[in-house]
Amino acid sequence: MTTIVDKSGVHTHIVKYCTCPEADAADIQLFNMGLFPASFIEPKTAFTFDVLNDFLLDNLECGTSAMNYYSKLRRMTMSVFPHLVPDRYRELMRVARQWRKLKLLKWNGFGHEEKEVRPGDLALFCPACPQPGINVTLPARGTAEDIDANNGSARETPSWLYTRSLVMDGNFKAEHLHATNPADEVSLMDGRGFMVGDALYKEHLAIAKDAVQRSECNNHRTVNLANASRHRLEATGIGGCACARHGCFVPHAMVDFQKGERQMNMDYALCEALKLNAEGIRRVLTFYDVNCQYHKHLQDRIADSPLLKMHDELEITPGIGLWHVHGHQDSCYVRYASNFIQGAARIDGEIMETLWAPLNIISPAAQCLDYQMNDCNFMKMIRMSKSLCRKYKEAMKGVADSNMAFERLDESADADKVKDWEAQERLAHARRRHDPTAMDIYEVQLRKAPTRKQQELRLLTAQGRQPGEARRRGAATWLAEGLAIEEAQATLQMDVRKLGHRATDTQRLAIGRRRDTLQWDIDRWTAAGAIILGEELGDNDMQIMQPDLLILQEDPEEAMDAELRAFEPEKAVISLPSNMGLEKCAALGVADIADQELMLRQGQANDALHHIRVHLADKAVIFRKTVRVAKSQVLSTRAWAQVHSVDRAVSINASIYSKCRSQLCRLGADDALLKRYQPLTREHLKVSTAVADPNSRGQRNNVLAWFWSLDVEGDSDSSDWLNEFYRVHWLRAKAMRDRWAEELLLVQHEMDWTCNFLLQKADEWIRLGAISKLAQKHGHVAYSERQCKIYQCLFREARDSFNRAMAAYPPV
Repeated sequence: MTTIVDKSGVHTHIVKYCTCPEADAADIQLFNMGLFPASFIEPKTAFTFDVLNDFLLDNLECGTSAMNYYSKLRRMTMSVFPHLVPDRYRELMRVARQWRKLKLLKWNGFGHEEKEVRPGDLALFCPACPQPGINVTLPARGTAEDIDANNGSARETPSWLYTRSLVMDGNFKAEHLHATNPADEVSLMDGRGFMVGDALYKEHLAIAKDAVQRSECNNHRTVNLANASRHRLEATGIGGCACARHGCFVPHAMVDFQKGERQMNMDYALCEALKLNAEGIRRVLTFYDVNCQYHKHLQDRIADSPLLKMHDELEITPGIGLWHVHGHQDSCYVRYASNFIQGAARIDGEIMETLWAPLNIISPAAQCLDYQMNDCNFMKMIRMSKSLCRKYKEAMKGVADSNMAFERLDESADADKVKDWEAQERLAHARRRHDPTAMDIYEVQLRKAPTRKQQELRLLTAQGRQPGEARRRGAATWLAEGLAIEEAQATLQMDVRKLGHRATDTQRLAIGRRRDTLQWDIDRWTAAGAIILGEELGDNDMQIMQPDLLILQEDPEEAMDAELRAFEPEKAVISLPSNMGLEKCAALGVADIADQELMLRQGQANDALHHIRVHLADKAVIFRKTVRVAKSQVLSTRAWAQVHSVDRAVSINASIYSKCRSQLCRLGADDALLKRYQPLTREHLKVSTAVADPNSRGQRNNVLAWFWSLDVEGDSDSSDWLNEFYRVHWLRAKAMRDRWAEELLLVQHEMDWTCNFLLQKADEWIRLGAISKLAQKHGHVAYSERQCKIYQCLFREARDSFNRAMAAYPPV
């Protein structure tokens, strides 16, 4: 009796094999009948080709596991007693692995031609990435364009065009337990697909140095997990490379993790990825979550390993994805974000995050990953024309919008300054390979005036060098906390004032909770002050401060609910030296603490003025780019909502500054300091066109408020901060314009490369069909003609789609 597993269920049949002298073996006879035997010697179980194809498709599309699929077949066979149906789950697992391998061999032409299966030969790669000898012919060194490489078009081909863009990432969901019987484990692929070969990879891990690296950036999860060891697991996850623009996995570039995501694992994956169809490519752009740390010593690690190879002339430009880069230090943004990398076009560097999710649903088992990744790449290939057409339309719009924005900014800039900024940009891009800090030109370069935190740090440092009385320790931090309480009071006063008598219960509750928290902070701060200033601090009754708010849009003050007036900690005068007065401070013997508050008040004033400048500049941009161009009531409402939000922030910081200046006067600030920190009026906070466009018409007699020209070091009358504001905005607008221009050019070339790739595949099947015809393998000939027709249809569909897109949006 032989068990036959089919889509319709599990069946038991008597099978009689042909026993003629020239008859095929039993397993071959089953294959000829469309049945796959579970064993090749005296087979007792066989699976129909249909059920194997159905299982693989269910596994890919629905994430159905082998156990669930076979459980379904058992219920289809006998719904009442499924447990009586023969259990062939283990046989299905084994046969499915063999079936996957055979289909990959068939799809890649190894049934038509006898040749060695090399690493990565059973995997499909991206049709739109440049692959010399397959879909692109690299121009000769020193030439600007290559006609033959672009199907006769004379389209521009700058050197950055032939860049291999890769994204690297790890997936810790794909865990793998130690095998119960390791000797029984047989690898059918062993490097022929996407996972790397086992022997060389383990040899590399054995000789590579595992140096524990301390992150010099933020405390990233990847760096920490590099030191994570899980003894019960053979593999704690997988990692590797994919093309950064289209999300196709790179063949023979996926590795297992043993102790987390270590650099030695990713080094091997990267080097293997750079071997794939990259002959002649000399520039690589890599995106990795921790590239600021990983790339530092990459070349040294490769040079130290006898198994890692990389071309000497290869230039690797490190980048960090636009989502992950915001988890780094601020300096990493301009150094590693794709917005500022020449030749990166419009790319986010995060596409690999979207690839892991479907793989985790399907199966984390390593023996299935090659087939699943190949299917993922195949689906990307057949949908590439639609994806590129969408990118082309977005690029056309992006080029037009970014050009307009940059031209407006460029017209208002001084010509001599523009030349200087262009020179800075060229120098930065030339130096970035060896010195990423060169990209800091995209940030404000001036040293800002000392902030309150910096002033506090200076005071604490000075106190550490010359320790005084025990009760004075922590006075600087206590004063800084007092200043923070005053800022919270100003913010709360502003919000309470806006509520008036129309406050809802939810709003009253929110205010009540904030007041309770504020009062708790005041009580705790006062208790700490009693230690520093002495017990006399608590003798005075609580005083009520007079509201001193500087509000941009002065609305008529409404009567406030009695409930909101019953408890008002935001109006309490806290016992800072400035509120006590210099005479009382001298009487208490804490005049030195008043001097410390004077220093902290200067930092507070600098912070408030900086925030005012930033918010007013944002408001000017909102007026120019949002309010004025709003064409509907909805857009206008949203635009004005942004304006009101900025006004609130300006009012809060202006009130904080005004309070701070009055306290400077009470602390005995000299005339030079008060001249530097001038009184602030509502007129000073108006936004004129001079902020965003100083060279526009009608600005000859307009003068910016004094704080726009406040030199950060206080020793000149130059408007350095405002110049930096213009410079950084100009450089970033130019970077955006350049990236969109690169995107448009690159997408057009990717259209050509996709068509070339599909034609190359069709030609390859024509060649294999000719080989099979000579060998008189008629079935092979029919299959090769079918495959050739598929790629020719894909080519025509892609070509027609591209032509329609370019006709609808003709390039300028």
